[in-house]
Amino acid sequence: MTRLVALLFIVGLAGCGDKNPHLKTLELNRAGNKAMKANTFQIAGDKYIEALGMNPFLPELHLNLGLSFEMLQQAEKAQQSYKEAERLAKQSGNLPVLFMARFNQAQLLGKAKKVDEAIALYQSALEIVPSSKETKTNIELLTQSQQGKGGSDQQNKDQNQQNKGQQQQNKDNKDGKDNKDKKDQDKEGDDKDKNKQDKKYESSAKYKPRPFNGKDLSEGDVKKILGEIKQQEAKIRAEFNRKEVKEQPRDKDW
Repeated sequence: MTRLVALLFIVGLAGCGDKNPHLKTLELNRAGNKAMKANTFQIAGDKYIEALGMNPFLPELHLNLGLSFEMLQQAEKAQQSYKEAERLAKQSGNLPVLFMARFNQAQLLGKAKKVDEAIALYQSALEIVPSSKETKTNIELLTQSQQGKGGSDQQNKDQNQQNKGQQQQNKDNKDGKDNKDKKDQDKEGDDKDKNKQDKKYESSAKYKPRPFNGKDLSEGDVKKILGEIKQQEAKIRAEFNRKEVKEQPRDKDW
């Protein structure tokens, strides 16, 4: 996110809404402001807290305390102090403190990337000081960052969809190739099994032709020999089929 313009002012109590602030409160606030300028933020915060113990309804003290918390990188505490300063300033009609309290809250929200909330607070600050260039600049910066994020999110979404489509296409292609390879392997296995069965049948020791004696045969002898050959062949085939059935494993019935 582009760096936002800051308006972090420490304020005094001269002319504050409280008509009779405690004298010690004025001294503590001055001591706190001096510590802020010296970058001793913890000391400054302690002074503001002590001053609030005597005058807890001064929006200036809450605004200064919020600034000390922000310098200490304690954003949540800073936001609470700015919000209390806004509430008290609105009640007392202290418009300068009200503007700064809203502006500082919006700045913290912008840093936390809570863009919509930050813009809403900046716009409410503009209602008090419509000519504030810093406020308008920060609204523009946040708007641009929000638009850029929306475009980036859409690009990422489109890229993810494209990647998913490519992955699905690659998977479909792989599945198709695997199925084709499996079919080829199954066909090759069937051919091998068929050849194996044919060779086993042909190599059977019992499948041998009867020797020819070389003498003249009558018609009855020929018919008798042919009948014996058919019987022998039928017997061999029956025995071969019986062995094949016995050797084949039984299929599972589940």
